Amino acid sequence: MDIVIHSLSDVGPDQRRRLCEGARGIFWDTAEVKDFSSETEREEFIYKYFSYYMEREPELFFCAFSDHQVFGYICGLADTRQHQELYRCADHIPLFDDLYGEYPAHLHINLAAESRGKGLGGRLIEALEGALRTTGDAWGLHLVTSEGARNAGFYRKNGFTHEVCRGILPEEPRMLFMGKKL
Repeated sequence: MDIVIHSLSDVGPDQRRRLCEGARGIFWDTAEVKDFSSETEREEFIYKYFSYYMEREPELFFCAFSDHQVFGYICGLADTRQHQELYRCADHIPLFDDLYGEYPAHLHINLAAESRGKGLGGRLIEALEGALRTTGDAWGLHLVTSEGARNAGFYRKNGFTHEVCRGILPEEPRMLFMGKKL
C-alpha cells in the first residue's frame, strides 16, 4: 500500500472532504481532552487545534493517506504572530510570544495509532518544512506540548532541540516549547 502526502490545497473538493473527515477522526482519537460541558466548548477546542488551520492555511495542512484511509496529518501556520485570533483562544500561544521572532511557524501533528513508529510522522514534518522553505516566510518552526509528554522524544529525533518550559498557572502542568531552525 502506497501512502502519499498532499496538502489540502493540492487535492480536489471531494478528496479534500474525505481527507478532512479522516483527519478529524484522528484528531478526536488522539485528543487528550474528550469531555466537554457543551457542544460549543467542544467546537472551540477543535477549532483552535485543527479547523482554524484547515480554513486559514490549507496549503500548510498535509494528510498522509492511501486510496481509502487517512493515516495522519500535520497542520501549521507560517507566522504565529500574524494570527491574533489564536492568541485569544489558545492559552499557550501568548505564553511563548517572545520566541516567535526566531521560530515563527508552528505545527500540530497527529497519527492514527497503527501508523506510529513507521517514519510517517517524520515524512509529514518534512512535507510541512518543505512548504515553509518554499514560501521563505519562516526560518524556524515550533510546537508546544506538555512538559514530560511522551511525544517529546519524537520531536527531538526530528530536530526540535530548542526547548523552553513555562507554566500558565501554578496549579496546571507546564508547557514545553520545542523549536527547530529551518
